[in-house]
Amino acid sequence: MASGSTLRAANSRPLATFVSFACCIGAAFGQAAPGLSVDEAVKIGLRDNPQVVAGKASVAAAYATYRSLGAFPPITLGGTQVQGTSTAPTLNGTNNDTFVDLGETFDVSGQRRFQAAGANAQFSSARFSFQETLLTLEQQIRDAYWSLAAAQAQARISDMSLKDAERIHDLTVKQEEAGASPHGDVIRSSIDVANARQALMAARGAERTALIAFNNLLARDPSTPEVLGVDMVASEGDADVQVPSLEELRTRALRDRPLLKSVADLHRVATYAVRQAEASRFPDLGIDYQRSLRTTFDTLLFTISFPLLDFGSISQSVRAAKASAKQAEATEAQTRQQVEQQVAQAHADLELAAESAADYKKQILDPSISLLGMAQLGYQQGATGILPVIDAESTIRNARTGYINSLLAVHKAEDEVLAATGALPQRAGK
Repeated sequence: MASGSTLRAANSRPLATFVSFACCIGAAFGQAAPGLSVDEAVKIGLRDNPQVVAGKASVAAAYATYRSLGAFPPITLGGTQVQGTSTAPTLNGTNNDTFVDLGETFDVSGQRRFQAAGANAQFSSARFSFQETLLTLEQQIRDAYWSLAAAQAQARISDMSLKDAERIHDLTVKQEEAGASPHGDVIRSSIDVANARQALMAARGAERTALIAFNNLLARDPSTPEVLGVDMVASEGDADVQVPSLEELRTRALRDRPLLKSVADLHRVATYAVRQAEASRFPDLGIDYQRSLRTTFDTLLFTISFPLLDFGSISQSVRAAKASAKQAEATEAQTRQQVEQQVAQAHADLELAAESAADYKKQILDPSISLLGMAQLGYQQGATGILPVIDAESTIRNARTGYINSLLAVHKAEDEVLAATGALPQRAGK
């Protein structure tokens, strides 16, 4: 038995190394090597993603439409050759003449004015819709960034767990050869090595999937490698987020959310469409100036036309416009309810994620580190076998994996608040 104790003491360094690596989770956040930050990733995505290009083009088209309707209508120039057997078609009393005319129609009824106002509201709605697209894209980029960071951290943890499992297996083999450990311990440790290897393969697959999704949002080649500027393995302060009150988030969302401003402008578009349809009952003034090229005769024509009898064309168009306006009003109210629901859900998710991450570290991760230390000490002193060490190693592996997932949940909950209100919640101490 003395030889077995001596062998345990001689091979205690790998276990000490494992405990040292496990304790690095208590290091401060942001100590990783310089790399791509989440804000830099957002800038790249908002610059290169095709959604942004399409959104800008949509806003530009809406603005050009508004400018075309808001500008003064073009003055038309026409030329006419008159040839006939009577003098009626001409200006000079002969049976043939050539004349030019300049014509313009003035928007007395207000139809074009209301149409331009509606186009202006449509442009404003398109601009806010584009801002909502940017907000959604930023949330997606941030989620993909933190998912990739978590996947890279899980891969690192799995790789280190495999190396530790292999060290423990080598230790049990040496102990078996020295007669201090049964063959069952060797089998048990070999199973632990196989499980760790399977976990590493799964983690690397998840990392590749996260990298592809991240590069897609940044409009990059899917296989482009990326070094991130965060290390979630060495994160401690990630859960220290200030959870604003629900009323504060609700007020901020109703004031700043681009989606609400967009649907409000669409309601304005529908209102102007009603006024434009009603204005079609009133006449516009047309002025046309004609000048003969053969003589000096000039003619000025004034034209006013309006519907004398409406057989349903105008009244039904007005009714349709009013129904569309009512629909737009209901859509605006429904969107407001959806935003309030998103805010409430985001607040609940952030509150739960922050509390869960803090409790996870205190109640699961830290005790798991202590458990491994106690198992190592008992094994070195010959009081226990290798199985408690293997179980403690498995426990801390699961604890570290779970803690990374809890930190990821905090970041995604923050991004959810961003999408719901238009701003990220503040970090503690900032």
